[in-house]
Amino acid sequence: MLTYAAGGLTLAALMTVYRSWRVQSAGVFYFGVVLWVFACIWWSYAQGWEFGVLYGLCLPACLVWPFILKNQSYLPKSTRIPSPRKLDFSTKTLVTHIGHFVVVMGVLMAASVSITLAVCALLPFSLTGQLAIAIVLLPILWGLAAYHYLAAANKVAALSVYLVALVIGIIVLTFVPMSQ
Repeated sequence: MLTYAAGGLTLAALMTVYRSWRVQSAGVFYFGVVLWVFACIWWSYAQGWEFGVLYGLCLPACLVWPFILKNQSYLPKSTRIPSPRKLDFSTKTLVTHIGHFVVVMGVLMAASVSITLAVCALLPFSLTGQLAIAIVLLPILWGLAAYHYLAAANKVAALSVYLVALVIGIIVLTFVPMSQ
């Protein structure tokens, strides 16, 4: 019965995220993400954390294909093919790219590690289960953070959000012990 409920939550989350894309609503999107998190937790209760995390994270990726096929459209081949951009080795460009590299590989990695471990420390699983979930969630969070930072128009605001997340993760890890 729990498995059917988890599947229903997964479908509801998927349809909510799809609906948020159709109406371009951030509130609906965040509600869909919350449903997805609850679906992952429900899958973990229904199937055990090993398979629950797998079903919770992979099932939406498989179930999204009917929605993609529903919105598939064919465009005519473009007659205007853009010419490639010239390589830019100016000092300003190099410093900007090195700065982005340092932020993504340093700050965003540290923030995603601290938040992942802090969230896993709060989960009611054994230490082994918490670390297994951290192994699955860490690259996802890091990739999402890197994508958000690099796509943001205001990089200082995005970076400040991740610095606050880093501090919150460190505080939680300092005061909440990992379960044994």
